[in-house]
Amino acid sequence: MYRHTRTSRRSITLQYIAIIFCKCITFLPREIRYSIKIIFIGVALLAAGPGYGEPLSCKSEDLVFKVTRNGVPVGYHSVSLCRDGKELFAKAKFEIKVKFFALELYSVEYLSQSHWRNGKLLALHSRTNENGTVSEVTAKRLNDGLQITGPNGTEKFQGELIPTNHWNIAVTESSRVLNTITGNVNSVRMRDLGLESVIAEGHTIKARRWAYTGDLDNEVWYDHDGQWVKMRFQGKDGSTIEHVCQRCLIPDDKITIR
Repeated sequence: MYRHTRTSRRSITLQYIAIIFCKCITFLPREIRYSIKIIFIGVALLAAGPGYGEPLSCKSEDLVFKVTRNGVPVGYHSVSLCRDGKELFAKAKFEIKVKFFALELYSVEYLSQSHWRNGKLLALHSRTNENGTVSEVTAKRLNDGLQITGPNGTEKFQGELIPTNHWNIAVTESSRVLNTITGNVNSVRMRDLGLESVIAEGHTIKARRWAYTGDLDNEVWYDHDGQWVKMRFQGKDGSTIEHVCQRCLIPDDKITIR
């Protein structure tokens, strides 16, 4: 279970220090304030003890996808899910490198960590490095909503949001999602395009295809257990980026992702 009393008191103290510090730097330029706030909000999230901290022990389930560009492997996408009772911790990693012989033409590295309780997002931190340009997004729960900080500043959103990490099938019932790369709240309409045959772990299975329309243009597939098994979208250069499942099917004795 969790560490308690002494750690919790220290966590609360650290959170207050972070909040006070952020209020004391209002005289600095906006870009510098943003960078400093990202650091201190991250400290507050990690220090928040039972609400946002890491559990001492729990089981993990992994999803692993090969990422292809026009059919050529260029990277990977993995998701680790760690459960402890009603708590769920998710870690997503995504990496693409496009090369012409030894020359690297494009690269992106993405890391996201989130904490959930009873299916609701409590906290999130993501970091994206695209061709050397780094951006970060954080979100933390405030009563019945979320406070989101990204490259464009901080905003408060009333209600629930599903981040664009794709492993959570609850996104198919959403009309707004948290974009974990831009920090924006995107309006979407999820279209059910029916069952199709897809390749997962080298086997042909049936999965339901969903298409994002609106602010995002993307396609995702989920199997009958609600597992994420495939994704496809168009890159900035018009190429087709596809996630091919290497490990994504859950054996019968495991809990499905819902």
